[in-house]
Amino acid sequence: MTARTAPPTALDGWLAEHARARPDAPALVLPTAGRSWLEPLLADRATHEVTFGTLERRVNDVAAGLRSAGVGPGTRVALLVPPSDDFFVVAYALVRVRAVPVVVDPGIGLRRVGRCLEQAAPEVFVGTAQAHLARRALGWCPGARLAVGIGPVPGTTSLRRVERAGRRYGPADPVERPAGCPAAIVFTSGSTGPPKGVEHDDEGLLAQAALVRDLYGLVPGDVSLATFPPFALFGPALGMTTVVPRMDPTRPARVVPARLVRAARRTRATVMFGSPAVLDRLGRGAPRGTILPDLRRVISAGAPVPRDVQRRVLALLGAGAQVHTPYGATEALPVTTIGSDELLALPDDGICVGRPVPGVDVTLVRVVDGPIGALTPELDVPDGEVGEVVVRGPVVSPRYADRPDATAAATVDWDGVPAHRMGDLAAVDADGRLWFAGRVAHVVATEDGPLYSVPCEEVVNRHPAVRRSALVGVGREPVIVVELADRTRLTDDLRAELVEHAATDARTRTITTVLAHPRLPVDPRHNSKIDREALGRWAATQGAVR
Repeated sequence: MTARTAPPTALDGWLAEHARARPDAPALVLPTAGRSWLEPLLADRATHEVTFGTLERRVNDVAAGLRSAGVGPGTRVALLVPPSDDFFVVAYALVRVRAVPVVVDPGIGLRRVGRCLEQAAPEVFVGTAQAHLARRALGWCPGARLAVGIGPVPGTTSLRRVERAGRRYGPADPVERPAGCPAAIVFTSGSTGPPKGVEHDDEGLLAQAALVRDLYGLVPGDVSLATFPPFALFGPALGMTTVVPRMDPTRPARVVPARLVRAARRTRATVMFGSPAVLDRLGRGAPRGTILPDLRRVISAGAPVPRDVQRRVLALLGAGAQVHTPYGATEALPVTTIGSDELLALPDDGICVGRPVPGVDVTLVRVVDGPIGALTPELDVPDGEVGEVVVRGPVVSPRYADRPDATAAATVDWDGVPAHRMGDLAAVDADGRLWFAGRVAHVVATEDGPLYSVPCEEVVNRHPAVRRSALVGVGREPVIVVELADRTRLTDDLRAELVEHAATDARTRTITTVLAHPRLPVDPRHNSKIDREALGRWAATQGAVR
């Protein structure tokens, strides 16, 4: 009788299973670092593959080398590495030794990165030459006892040296993660306040990966065009070939659409993950006549995906393909999901984010300023009305790192189970679908009652002169800030027309102030969430606002 092996308890175990089953299959397709001025012109050919067998072998060696350097269960490790071979190797090696990767998006700005690292206090710093230069110049992680450089970085231990040491020592014995120790700390983008470190445990990460796999029918052998590094990390664990296109991951809204098209065609990508900004760029800028018949599933999260963006992307795909838009946050993802087949058949009057995914419970509660101890009947929201979204389930993070105050404010007892207050607003329709209404922090309290950002913006966005808009408050006065379509100016006549347009809908009839902004500021991670706090401060300086 063959002894049964225990199922993997972390993502590195799933990678090891795929490496044993398909060692020669490509796990990664990555841009090759440029060696000459010709390299950008040869982007189609400047790539290389890493097989599952090679990836697993390097993960083992680096894990053993890290262990020999004293990196083990519970060690916090700052990981500032762009998506490359080494990014995947180090990330999975840290999981294997049960260390705690600390992931901060460098796109949030150097000052905010420094604050995140100060809060998390990593013991080890792994980064590129640029990251180590910033560390030294700005005093990041002064207590770090080990600095590992990706490539030749003076004053650090090179990753190659760590890897060679691991080969000498051989595979390290498996270890358990200490009780209560997170598997990763991932910082939010800080689009509605200072970034917070979200703790995820191994069970939660496995649950996220399994849900994404099952919801969208992902299977080993799928080819994933991944434009967002955190999602890309799930690829090897799910047995997919992960294709990283040539782009700056900190500025997804600047991706070159033709490069995405070439990468998808060359690798015959079957699934793509991208923020709404990436999809917008692809839909607007793909070369004329582009058809990607192999690309069957496009998944986008981070902000609502406008229907016109979905329609433009669908026009590039073959029959039967869908755009899927899961809803969630760094603290809990996915929470709900909806496909374009269903969404585009609904009335075009709002942002529908779909129904709760299997295993995740969702309820709405009255907006309360301050902590809520437990859900009670008095907090229930009548059907069809707007309330704050509360979720519970295996994908929900248990806490914020080193922020008991933030954890207490966002956690509520739901029949004896800790649940998370999303800070988002929504209403539920008769078919159990959630309709997103914006953030609690973005409600504009007016003399006529509260105005919710997304429903109001949806009304204004229907005007053909408006590309997108944002509702902000200046005192108790609601203000709509518009980013106009190309070559359109906000004349007095157009301003009056927009006010008249707003007056035709009950949600916006009290809005009489319209301002134009050349480019609405957005979040650094997805380049899609509008920074309404910054816009509110700007609007307050404009003479048209009383």
